Amino acid sequence: MNSKIGLAIFPYYFNGQDYFPAIPFVFLIGKKKIRSLALVDSGAAISIFGEETAESLGVEIERGERTILGGVGGRIVGYIHQMKIRAAGKEFACPVVFSREYLVSFNLLGRKGFFKNFVIVLDESKRKLELK
Repeated sequence: MNSKIGLAIFPYYFNGQDYFPAIPFVFLIGKKKIRSLALVDSGAAISIFGEETAESLGVEIERGERTILGGVGGRIVGYIHQMKIRAAGKEFACPVVFSREYLVSFNLLGRKGFFKNFVIVLDESKRKLELK
């Protein structure tokens, strides 16, 4: 990440086959800081993470508010938890759905709670994401 005042630039993440607009960020849980990586996804209404991430954070999935998410891949049951995160130097609360049924390889940072904190620029030609 390169930073200027009010600007964070992230090169796209390369998974060995393709490039994706994914960013590193930190979950803040009490005094613990747990690093994570997620795809910034304007097509996702809310952030969604899988069971493995919930376990690493010590989140009891079913203690959240039950929801059903639908999308291109079908419908899954998940549970909404209010999480505190730090991304690009900003700390804020963000609703995150954790689901045992979410089996996609990328965790997603969706619009609700995340996008309102930034102006987001995806530059496909330069394979970079800017958060202002």
